[in-house]
Amino acid sequence: MTDHILVCPFNKKLLDKIKHNAIIIRTRDFKDLHHIHREVNKSNALHAIKIQTETPLATISFQESWLHLPLVIYSPEFGDYKDFSRQLDLIRKLNIRIFLSSQHEFNFTGLRILSSLNISCGLFFNEEPPNWDLLNDLMHYDIYGRTRHAPIEPFHWLASHYEPAGYTDYNSVYFNNPLKYFHINEKEQIALTETDLLNNNYIDEGIKTLDTIEKNKKYIDFLNRRYEIMLQMNECAFCPAFRICLAKFQNLTDKKNTCKSFFSDFMDAADYYFSKRNTIRNQLWQL
Repeated sequence: MTDHILVCPFNKKLLDKIKHNAIIIRTRDFKDLHHIHREVNKSNALHAIKIQTETPLATISFQESWLHLPLVIYSPEFGDYKDFSRQLDLIRKLNIRIFLSSQHEFNFTGLRILSSLNISCGLFFNEEPPNWDLLNDLMHYDIYGRTRHAPIEPFHWLASHYEPAGYTDYNSVYFNNPLKYFHINEKEQIALTETDLLNNNYIDEGIKTLDTIEKNKKYIDFLNRRYEIMLQMNECAFCPAFRICLAKFQNLTDKKNTCKSFFSDFMDAADYYFSKRNTIRNQLWQL
């Protein structure tokens, strides 16, 4: 079986065919979390449960029984702070990371609130481009902020894994890096990303094919063409921050409001963080 982490729905028939793998379960239902945890860990290792909900974060009914479950919640908006504060003590005890949509501007404030309360959190991007100024402010808060706070993704992950001489793909935060994750549906169809899975863009079919997936032609083609946009004559190819953006926003229609300024600042922040974590502090001489 592959060393990749497998992202799949909770389907007993599917899981019975997978053995000794790290699994991420994607679901929209909060009711079956314990059942998911118990069943997956019978023959595999539950990496996380990803819950995609249309419910505002503040109105989710968090449960004491969720303690120690590895949860990732994707919610469209923060919601009312008063409702959120009533559950704050419990939420802070959970093994959880909360993602909010980039579509709602108050979510940028909401993520600061979560981070300041030491709750791991992050921003997920919608089809519409984010407010780049708000995004830049949030990135600066996470990377340069001196007050104690929990990590905000994808900023913290990229800064922590950044290599100045190479490419850094922060899509790992969203379980969408094909070097580490594969996505599977109930029909055992395998895709490189969640978007590919939704668009019926598969690289193979059948759990048994995972044993030789690294030799799959479509997978090898993906590896070979990942950075070919650098050979094209467009804005992304000439952007100094391509190494961390990897053309994720290449389809922006508003050419005046582009990602270039933000990602240039983000790369400066990553360079700063890299320098900070690799600096050997001077020590006093010893007798």
